[in-house]
Amino acid sequence: MAIYLIDFENVHSDGLKGIEQLSQTDICYVFYSEHAGVLTFNIHKKIIESRAKIYYVEAQVGMKNALDFQLVSYLGYMIRENQEASYCVISNDRAFALVADFWKNKGVDVASAVSLAAAVRLKQNEKTASQLSSLIPDREEREFVAKCIEELSTKQGINNRIAKKYGTTRAGEIYKLIKPLIADKKGGTEKDA
Repeated sequence: MAIYLIDFENVHSDGLKGIEQLSQTDICYVFYSEHAGVLTFNIHKKIIESRAKIYYVEAQVGMKNALDFQLVSYLGYMIRENQEASYCVISNDRAFALVADFWKNKGVDVASAVSLAAAVRLKQNEKTASQLSSLIPDREEREFVAKCIEELSTKQGINNRIAKKYGTTRAGEIYKLIKPLIADKKGGTEKDA
């Protein structure tokens, strides 16, 4: 389960891109104000079709950063109620990265991203990195492979980049290890046969 707090006043409809990727266990709180309360029809349709639970929180305005303070207060309240959940603030405001770091240092899974799509990619990359840590002991090699998986869309592309850096023999060994992690990527290599 992931809980997303969206600073709609800051990201507008762009921040909701990727809402269709959320699951039925995910929850979104869309914080809006009189300064930004308009959705496009396309985003409205995606919200309705989303499997996630969507809640709207109207922020009180009248002071600078009023919505931000209310969103952070709400985040703290939710963390108090459930420290095991995964939280992500959706905003272009870089100050939320400091909020995320604050909570990470206290052992709570909090991140910040500019859109729901970016948040989903971030979670996928974290999951891949975690899985790779048990497969590839060398940190430099592991980080390079994670970057290849993140940046490239095909199995062949991943294999080629790894082979270019580590040679064919080591690339083959690495590819065998990561094959289950890249099953959803397009294409294949001779090693998949």
